[in-house]
Amino acid sequence: MAPHVDHVEVLDKKITELSYALAHLGKGTELSELIRIIKGGGWTTPAEFAFTEAIIDSMQVQVKALSNLNMKLLAAGKLVATKELVAR
Repeated sequence: MAPHVDHVEVLDKKITELSYALAHLGKGTELSELIRIIKGGGWTTPAEFAFTEAIIDSMQVQVKALSNLNMKLLAAGKLVATKELVAR
């Protein structure tokens, strides 16, 4: 495996990409558009309502799980000691 520095670079890139994706997702513009569509009339049949509600409920659970995982990952990261600290 590559040296530790390469690991840091890989994680830096992945964390930055994830942070960007979450920030973009957090803008909520797509869901605002969905609300506009729904309020436009002719929407919804009972089946459409059931499907949409199930998806929204599932997305809400996933967002809560991501938020919880994000907090735990950050807390765990703070517990990791650097080599310099361990050598002391």
